[in-house]
Amino acid sequence: MSKKRIIFNWVIFGLAIAINIFILVNGFLNGEVSTKESDGFSKAAADVINSVAQDTITKENFPAFAGFNRKLFGHFLLFTTSGLTSTFAIHNLIKHPKLGKSYFILAFSFGFGVVMATLSELAQLTTNGRAFSGIDILIDSGGFLLGALIIFLCLFVSERKKKNIKVLQ
Repeated sequence: MSKKRIIFNWVIFGLAIAINIFILVNGFLNGEVSTKESDGFSKAAADVINSVAQDTITKENFPAFAGFNRKLFGHFLLFTTSGLTSTFAIHNLIKHPKLGKSYFILAFSFGFGVVMATLSELAQLTTNGRAFSGIDILIDSGGFLLGALIIFLCLFVSERKKKNIKVLQ
């Protein structure tokens, strides 16, 4: 394996660890801080949207818009990113020689994602102004699964290409 590839693998591994630590740390934020952070993001997004289509996000619909942003960006897409990096890191750690082991990597990775989603919700039981949510676990797990499936499909296509090249040679 080339030195560049080894460095790339370590960067992905470090990124996966950093993203998952970020997720867990944010689970321990109290409700006031968490709401302030997500509302700040939502206000910035509302400003951008309103600059294109004036008065799309109003004071009346902002709470629903902020709630949607929290679920989409703070849960689903954050866990999609975790799924991408974690699955790729797990793949690189296991170093499967056959495609069949990719199913094990996908299952193991998704199990890790469900554990991360559950831990991030359990952390909220220890903080003021936050609550455990089974729906959030489902949203988080769905996002992680999407990221894991993207990596799985990329590995599948890559493996197929390698097999086709060997057949042609």
